[in-house]
Amino acid sequence: MDTMHTVALWAHILGIALFVGPQFFIAFAVVPATRGMDDLTARTKALRTITERFTVIGGTGLVMILIAGTYLISTWRDYYDAGDTIGFLDVRYGELFLVKMLLLVAMLVAVGLHTFMVGPKQLELMEAEAAGDDVTEELRSTRKRSMALSITGLVLVLVIMGIGASMTTAEYSLQIS
Repeated sequence: MDTMHTVALWAHILGIALFVGPQFFIAFAVVPATRGMDDLTARTKALRTITERFTVIGGTGLVMILIAGTYLISTWRDYYDAGDTIGFLDVRYGELFLVKMLLLVAMLVAVGLHTFMVGPKQLELMEAEAAGDDVTEELRSTRKRSMALSITGLVLVLVIMGIGASMTTAEYSLQIS
């Protein structure tokens, strides 16, 4: 049990790193670096290539998070020796998990909207701008939505990580509510 728990916890943390790392790298390294590129076609091509590859990495991380997290939550009673007399929502662990899942859904909506709608729309508009089309106002508006979704996703993922960390402290998370 301890070995499986350790492996699942490690896979969960690795998945989080794969999911979160690309978000921070793109937000704080790629986007600022590409802003300095004068060739709009090359800039857009670079952003498209990088974001597509990081979507695969982040998606792989998300799958790891879900598989390992499912194992961890399905074995919490045995691992923490909680017994059958304590209900899941009777301990702080269950309450934290519920909040974590609600925030996860909100974060996935924000990241999904950005990844599959707003981000691609922004790249299309950047390509149109590079081709000489006047899309300045629409591009500006799309960039604002992109930033709002990105910041929302990043803030939510940090809160989720904090909650997850507090769930691993038995003295705190197994207190009766």
